Amino acid sequence: MSEIAKLKQNYRNQLSALRKQLSAVHRQTYSAKISEQLFDYLNTLQVKGSLQLLAYKSLPFEVDTALLFENSAFQTFVPRMLPDMGMEWVEVNQDTVWKEASFGVLEPKQGQVWQAGDHTTILVCPLLGFDVLGNRLGMGKGFFDRWLGQHQKQLSAQLGLAFSCQELPKVPTEPHDAPLSAIITELGVTSCPNN
Repeated sequence: MSEIAKLKQNYRNQLSALRKQLSAVHRQTYSAKISEQLFDYLNTLQVKGSLQLLAYKSLPFEVDTALLFENSAFQTFVPRMLPDMGMEWVEVNQDTVWKEASFGVLEPKQGQVWQAGDHTTILVCPLLGFDVLGNRLGMGKGFFDRWLGQHQKQLSAQLGLAFSCQELPKVPTEPHDAPLSAIITELGVTSCPNN
């Protein structure tokens, strides 16, 4: 294991423990603020045609994304893992049937698969850690980084949702790591204009 990989794993352990220390009330309150700020951010975009949101279905200690799936102002897609360690995005709505997949993540059983096109498409991704430059520390499986490596140019923005306690002075990065356009926490939106 490289030095960067070791450092990332140490940060993952620390940040995972920090995030779990937040009370359920704080997680709920902060998640509501983060969702509100995300909706405000989306409303400021000059969208031509439909807005597509590629968003994750949250796990218990992550920023709760449930409110994103109740908003009918845009098409919403959720990731589904593929056997080759890849990922695709499937459209969801109120009638979606969910199944539990790897790591306890809920995935749609069926639905239309997202295709790049003439849409404004925003990616909302989970993270364990972040810095003000938009560098993201994920869970270490690489699903989002691999997908972004192929599709980043087809997106209008890549947003990370996090609690402010997940901020690091500097996230250690490797060439395959894909930076974010902005980070949204309960304290506000941090834009990363270079990304």
